[in-house]
Formats: sequence, structure tokens, C-alpha cells
Amino acid sequence: MTLCTRKSRVSKEAGLLLGALAFAANVCAQTPSLAEYVYTPPSGWTVTRYPDGIVLSSPVSNTGEKCILSLWPMRPAGNDLQRDAGNAFAEVFKAFEPRTSEYATPASMARGVSADGWDYLIVKRAIGIPGQPTVSGFIFVARLGGWVAPVSGISKDPLVSSCFGLMVKDAWPKFFYSLSFRSWKPAAGAAPLAARVPGAWMAVSATAGDRYVFAPNGRYASAAAAQRYVRLSSTELLRVTDAYFGDGAYSLKGHQIVFTPDGKTGAENGLLRVEQESRDGGRTWADKLYLLRKSTVDGAEYEVAYTRQN
Repeated sequence: MTLCTRKSRVSKEAGLLLGALAFAANVCAQTPSLAEYVYTPPSGWTVTRYPDGIVLSSPVSNTGEKCILSLWPMRPAGNDLQRDAGNAFAEVFKAFEPRTSEYATPASMARGVSADGWDYLIVKRAIGIPGQPTVSGFIFVARLGGWVAPVSGISKDPLVSSCFGLMVKDAWPKFFYSLSFRSWKPAAGAAPLAARVPGAWMAVSATAGDRYVFAPNGRYASAAAAQRYVRLSSTELLRVTDAYFGDGAYSLKGHQIVFTPDGKTGAENGLLRVEQESRDGGRTWADKLYLLRKSTVDGAEYEVAYTRQN
């Protein structure tokens, strides 16, 4: 069933299909063009437009890395978004071979719903051209009614990448939050993230832990702890745990979350998305919440990944 023939299903799927129908009114007469993409390029990246795609290129890093984001023409959607993503990955990276090694980040997938109401799925894999070093490639596909919009990316492995990295910097979150589609109109009053955020979420590292509990009524409770060591002598170390607690109200508008702590003046803003991630080819999925905030210490933006607690 194509996007242009789905109006009869509005009564059953009214919430999400209203956006699809608004999109359909603008694109049924022709295939959506690259002009449908609305986005903000990562800071310092160059944008080159071609008839069959838009290429965003990072500046060359001090390690010699140059990352690429490519926006591709939309194509008809199938019945399975994961299959659409797999087909797009195979097409875009057809010159590459799959790679696996103890040094490569394992393949993964993530799926979610944007604040505008369109479903998306991301496939990430280690790949390489025969005879060349291993790199990381990913495909993101957004489903807009009967169409999918593919975006691809390529970089060094996320453990060392300076543009799509786990340790250094990741340009993807801000690009994702800026992404929309010109003819797609969110359903009035729709808030796809409102039902996904409530619950308990925790992030843990070797020396720190952070936990949020979001209630459906717009209240939150937070707790954080960090360990540090103080040398007492040449043979003694004192381990100190600093704990922090907070309560307040939160509100959502699109991908933006606003925290209003109790007993404090002013609010704190952040950006979030809620996804399900799989590292076993889609057999099992884990809920993840990503929260992007600005540091009060140095003003730098940082993103923390939280896992839902049962």
C-alpha cells in the first residue's frame, strides 16, 4: 500500500498517520526530492549538493580523519524498516566488505520515534575496502508514510573517531536533533516521547554513576555519585565518594527537556531521545535514553547514555 492510498486507515492509526497524510498531500504527485531534508550541518563541516545526494564533510582532524554524512534521495518504503535499512546499507557500502576483529566496535542497531512522529532505524557496522584499514559505516532511515529517507555516515571506529566517536566527540546527536522534513507535519498535540521517558534510568562508569527517575506527572528525582582518590602517604590512598541528590519538575517540547529543580531559580535545558538498541541482529532490544546537556564547568556539551532499570 503506498503513501497516497492510506487515507482509509486514519481512524485506526490517527495519531501517527496525520503526519503521513500531510506529507502525502505534498509528495503524491512525484517522488520526494532532496529539498525535503531540513537540517543543520555540524559546526565547521562543508556541504556539497549533487543531483543524487547531499554530502557533508568534516574538516580533517589532527589524526588525519575526515568523516562524511550523505543524504540520499527518498525511496519507497517496504513493510519492514529494518529490511529497508539493510538494503540501503548494502547499496551505499557495496564497495566495502564486512569486518570483524577484537579491535572493531561490534555491529549494532538502534530504533526509535522522533519528536515529530516518524519512525527511524540505524544500522552500524565495521567495514573496509579490501586492502584498506577498517572503518565504521552506518545507515539511518526515517520512515515518512510510504517513503524512507536514508542518511549514511562513515568514520574511523567509534572508539577513536573524532566526529562519530564514543570517547572524543560525536556530531550525530546535534545533527539528528536538527533533522526534519519539509512536508512532514506532526499531528496536532502529538508527543511521541512523553510515553517513553517515564521510568528509572541509570548510567554507570568505573568511577561515577547517575540515575534519573521520571514520573508521568512531570516530576523527577535524580541521584549521582562520583569516586575520587586522595593520597595520604606513599602507601595509603583514601577513596572518597561524593553523592548528589535532586528533585524537581520536567517538561518536554519536541526533543527538548527542561529541568526545574526544587528550591532553585532558573531552569536547565537539555536534548533527549529514547531508543531501543540491539547488538545481536535484532533478536533482543534494550531501552536507552540519551541526554545531551551543557557542562556548568566549562560550557562544553556532553551526552550521557542511560539504560532503563526494571
